[in-house]
Amino acid sequence: MTDRILSATRAAIHPQSSHEAERHMTGESIAPFLGTWVLDLDESEFDQSDLPKAATCRIEEEFGLVTIRHQVVTSEGETVEGEITGVPGGPGERLSESGLADRLTLTFENERTLTSQATRNGRVLMTARRMLSEDGATLEIEQTVVVPGEGEIVNTGFYRRAQ
Repeated sequence: MTDRILSATRAAIHPQSSHEAERHMTGESIAPFLGTWVLDLDESEFDQSDLPKAATCRIEEEFGLVTIRHQVVTSEGETVEGEITGVPGGPGERLSESGLADRLTLTFENERTLTSQATRNGRVLMTARRMLSEDGATLEIEQTVVVPGEGEIVNTGFYRRAQ
């Protein structure tokens, strides 16, 4: 909170440094999330599908742009990869290739929770909350998908920081 106040104060005093202050704040906020995370199958619970054979999540940041890459080996042995990018707290990224969602936003709910939401016409279709443990060794990813006529389906994965 203090960092946000300081950033806002710097921006008011030095308007030209506003972007730099925001970039610095995002860099500090994302730092504990960065790296490669490996799914702990014994701790995870998937309602939407069978547990995969394996999965990794890699979170990177460059100049304020955060990239989250997932690689999953399904229970049938198929490898599926996905990637999202965004600037935390930014206006969101337009999704022109997705047939379901038209915008993806990335926000910090607090210093230990990084959330992405996929929306269509302003309606939330999917939310992924990445919650970092106090010791920084575990990343809980709770993915909620709204299925029309069925309600919400939740997958909860516990990822351990790769060595």
